[in-house]
Amino acid sequence: MSAYLMSCTLVLATRLMWLEQWFGGLDRMYRQHKLYALWSLLLLTPHLLLHFFPGFDGSRYGYARRTASVGMGHLLGAVSAIGLLLLVLISIGQVGRILRLPYERWLFLHRLTGLLLLSALWHGWFLDLIINGSTPLLAIYVAMATIGMTAYTYDELVLRRRREPRADYTVHRVERPTPDILDLTLTPTGETMLPVTGGQFVYLRVGGWHEHPFSVAGTHPDGSVRLTIRALGRGTRGLYTDIDEGHPATLKGPYGMFDHTLGGPRQIWIAGGIGIAPFLGWLTHPGAAPPRTDLFYCAPTAEDAPFLPELTAAAAHRPELRLHPTFSRSHGRLTAERIQAEAGPITPDTHVFLCGPASMIENLTRALHRQGVPREHLHAEHFPFR
Repeated sequence: MSAYLMSCTLVLATRLMWLEQWFGGLDRMYRQHKLYALWSLLLLTPHLLLHFFPGFDGSRYGYARRTASVGMGHLLGAVSAIGLLLLVLISIGQVGRILRLPYERWLFLHRLTGLLLLSALWHGWFLDLIINGSTPLLAIYVAMATIGMTAYTYDELVLRRRREPRADYTVHRVERPTPDILDLTLTPTGETMLPVTGGQFVYLRVGGWHEHPFSVAGTHPDGSVRLTIRALGRGTRGLYTDIDEGHPATLKGPYGMFDHTLGGPRQIWIAGGIGIAPFLGWLTHPGAAPPRTDLFYCAPTAEDAPFLPELTAAAAHRPELRLHPTFSRSHGRLTAERIQAEAGPITPDTHVFLCGPASMIENLTRALHRQGVPREHLHAEHFPFR
């Protein structure tokens, strides 16, 4: 089961767009990718620990007579187990922050997953007498191995050779409204441009800087794309300080299914910090907001809400849009009760769209559901994976 789940992670790592549609967005697809990897690690651990107990040395299964295949099987199993354990561990956020592993090095190591899984699959082929003694189990084993390795080969040899939708752009405008927020506008350099809409996200690559996903904060008729970026990690801080107008860039995608048109005429939008980006994108086109929309823009202080003037101007020209700035240091954190007090009673047809820190989304989702909002009317973009 550990090997099967790790095969699933290789399939989800391909970022295939039809898979994204099936999962309801790349953010949810990557959440499953991480969940499968963690479960694979949990299932692998007892498999390893049992070998330290008497009676699990394999002698009762015919392994006492050492052969070349048995020795190779044990070697492949040890290499794959140790390697997969380390790869999963360094991919956990807390561990990664402690190790301060550069993204490029992490990505290179992460790309070894397929080779380590292949080693684990050969380990099972050589040593697992139960699988080899059952035709149905063997057929399932071979099928899962084929699917996982096909996905890995496709990802390494096809997607990384420019088969993923992409287009060349130039950095046209650079603004730094705060010491940690970067506001970019990129214009296409050729006839090819990505069919991007507000609320989606794209992968940005600038020069030698590694690609990274960012929410689209707006589009223009000429194909220009606006991205708002918060400098949190080493890479985004470097991008904040180094990028200038005229830099060539590449965008890949678009991805994401955070779309307000899925909701009805009564909507509540809740943004936390840089989570305002998709809502800025939705307001790009005239008449984009539903007939009755309340937008809550949450930040610690007004100085931490650099897009507030832009949103205030948009609300002044859109009678259907009501803006509710919420500053936690003076107003306290946003609650479901405050939302109802400012936006009015939440009716059964209300749709709520949330984007921001994971803790904010989790707390408000639970609270709003208790207030009567159906779960299918609560839409959240889970972008912490970025």
